[in-house]
Amino acid sequence: MKMTIRKIAELSGVSRGTVDKVVHDREGVSNEVRTHVQKIIDEFGYKLPTRKPKEIIQQVEPERSYRVAVLSPRLTNPFFEKVIRGMQDALMSESAQSVHAEYFHCDSENVNEQLSILYYLEEHGIDGILLRGTRNQRLCDRINHLTEKGIPIVLFDSDVPGSKRLCFVGENSGASSRVAASLLAKSIGEEGEVAIISGLPDMSTHRARVQGFEQVMRERFPKICIVEKINSRDQSVIAYEKTRYLLRQYPHLRGIFNAVGCTGDIGQALIDQQAQHIKMVCYNMTPDIVALVKRGIVDFAIGLAPYQQGFSAMNAMTAYLTQGKQPAAFIELPQLIGIDENIEALAKTM
Repeated sequence: MKMTIRKIAELSGVSRGTVDKVVHDREGVSNEVRTHVQKIIDEFGYKLPTRKPKEIIQQVEPERSYRVAVLSPRLTNPFFEKVIRGMQDALMSESAQSVHAEYFHCDSENVNEQLSILYYLEEHGIDGILLRGTRNQRLCDRINHLTEKGIPIVLFDSDVPGSKRLCFVGENSGASSRVAASLLAKSIGEEGEVAIISGLPDMSTHRARVQGFEQVMRERFPKICIVEKINSRDQSVIAYEKTRYLLRQYPHLRGIFNAVGCTGDIGQALIDQQAQHIKMVCYNMTPDIVALVKRGIVDFAIGLAPYQQGFSAMNAMTAYLTQGKQPAAFIELPQLIGIDENIEALAKTM
């Protein structure tokens, strides 16, 4: 039986891209996987196709194609709509013509759903995966397993601590939350009551934002009291109702730090309760947030460049697959501060 790269991949339990790297002695494969694949090659006698010099000159071997999968939250969130648009535009470049993406939309907090998709992709063959991470050991273990199988993983927006992912593309959450704390403190005169609205506890980005904010308040602004942390679970109805609760419970509340999404619903609660005097700092510059900043409901919005996030994540993956280019372990995105006078212009660039 004539052996092919496809058959070697099936026998080895790895992707065809991994076998191709072993055969041509390219980087991007662990020593353990390389040894395993080479053993299969030696056992079944696979040899590279040979051609006469004239044939090599006259014939051009078809370019290898790559399949990558993107696991993203559903596009009802305009932030991730821009992330996906950035990924799609990255695939339009000449160097990425051989890479084709398939999109799977799932809730990031539903780890079982993410894992089932990852199992499916491994079973049916995939050359690379991009996904939004969560702090979950099972997900971490699955990422490490796929990496050892020679399938590179690029994480975006939220990292998976301890994973062997190829790289993470996103914000420096600690730095951005320190900026948020300083902005809110200065806007309320460095004293008074403030509250934090947090989101998904398993999202490393959300957790780091809250921790950074609290640390700055303890260290630099002792006259500011964080009266409560509420969890919206990044759900619109919960965010609205819990903001109303905050306003009833703390009539002297002076500021809100929204570390997650649903800013539009939080802003609506402030409007409905006639509490526009409360200062608010949030993330992102989606159309609803731009409108709230222009109305004076949101005082500062920290932009996270979603389009650039998607473009950089896909670009890192395509460069690795097609050129063997190793990206930086952390591709940090810029932080931009939007206020009433500049937010419309900034939002167009993100």
